[in-house]
Amino acid sequence: MNENTNQIKIGEKYTIDLIDITHSGEGVGRLNNMIVFVDGGIPGDVVEIEIINVKKTYAQGKLLSIIESSPERVNPDCPYFNECGGCQILHMSYQGQLRAKSKMVKDALERIGGFKEIPISPIIGMEEPLRYRNKAQFKLDKNGMGFYAKKSHHLVHIEDCLNQPDSAANVIKTVNNLVKELNLSIYDERTNKGYVRGVLQRTNLQGENMITLIINGKDLSQRQAIVEGILAGVPNVKSIYVNINREKGNVILGKKSLCVHGAARLVEKIGDLSFSISPNSFFQVNSKQTVKLYDKIKDLAALTGTETIFDLYCGTGTIGLYLANKAKKVVGIESVGDAVLDARENAGLNQIENATFYQGRVEEEMMRIIKEEALKPDLIILDPPRKGCEESLLSTINNMQTPRIIYVSCNPATLSRDMKIMTESGYTINEIQPIDLFPGTGHVETVVLMSREK
Repeated sequence: MNENTNQIKIGEKYTIDLIDITHSGEGVGRLNNMIVFVDGGIPGDVVEIEIINVKKTYAQGKLLSIIESSPERVNPDCPYFNECGGCQILHMSYQGQLRAKSKMVKDALERIGGFKEIPISPIIGMEEPLRYRNKAQFKLDKNGMGFYAKKSHHLVHIEDCLNQPDSAANVIKTVNNLVKELNLSIYDERTNKGYVRGVLQRTNLQGENMITLIINGKDLSQRQAIVEGILAGVPNVKSIYVNINREKGNVILGKKSLCVHGAARLVEKIGDLSFSISPNSFFQVNSKQTVKLYDKIKDLAALTGTETIFDLYCGTGTIGLYLANKAKKVVGIESVGDAVLDARENAGLNQIENATFYQGRVEEEMMRIIKEEALKPDLIILDPPRKGCEESLLSTINNMQTPRIIYVSCNPATLSRDMKIMTESGYTINEIQPIDLFPGTGHVETVVLMSREK
């Protein structure tokens, strides 16, 4: 530790100005040239803190009082905000949230990518940043349903969630009542005993609901009573599933889902396309913003009808299918088998014949397709997980000199790292567009168009 670091000691109290915020919702300030993280603080606050942890390069402070409130600070409408771990920045005004997310993207590009004074388009936000999620995974214990507290497995019991549709309150009340009335035991992950593990609610833009009861058992006991109870208590139920998860631990969904009432699939419309959703399907959780995201990708793609598109890390094929009517051919590659099956089903559902989906490791499968089918992409869509792309994949793309890349990222840090690799290999950044898919949280989506001259 340097000399300055030693001046900060655990247990000491300080007044500090907060100048930034992390994606996990911690305010950021400086003491003696050391970064200090303060949970509950936001940029513009002047706060009194107690130092609770000191590391080599940073310290953590406990918020004792707010001496001067930030102009961005608001009282959250959610009564559970200070306990629940679902949202991180609901105590900021929505415009403040958008400014903070734009800054997260800009700072990562500068710090990690080395991109100075790079133009970033104004972030695309929501008109109404509440009730936007189409998927909720509720945990439960003997006292009812809820979500985990921040950084813990302590359950915060709730009656509603302002990120979920209005019908979430009905689901919580109905399942809580059924557990009591039918005397259903609750799963305990420490002993691997108990019956009900959780509840999954999926909702489309039409307000139709798919309710999945997750159990530690072979079959749904008291099926008729449970189905009748859900139908009576929850509006517009399209289907009811039971998901069987007998594995130890706290992973919510098991691999096997059985439809016990109604339609086997929930259908969501994004633009002119329909997408089939099952309990285990991956799908963007904010359908309204997904339309804006995909429209932006289509705008950047500027397709003429002659292009071959490779959609890498394609998931259930939604982006590739959204572009297919403007392209010559779409090739989607994904490592998760169930997602590939969903992608093929969605292609059939929309009668799209120029899109083909393959399962495999992205780089290996891409090279096989290029060699065996003599296909070469004019545009590559990259939509990797949070860890970003494998460097070997980026090297392969660079060697192919693919004319245009659209990179869709949920992590500004790995995006910046990968963009640095691409620009050092000859790509030019044409546009950077942040999009807010998760209001109230520290997550931000970013779409980047890169191109190169052959």
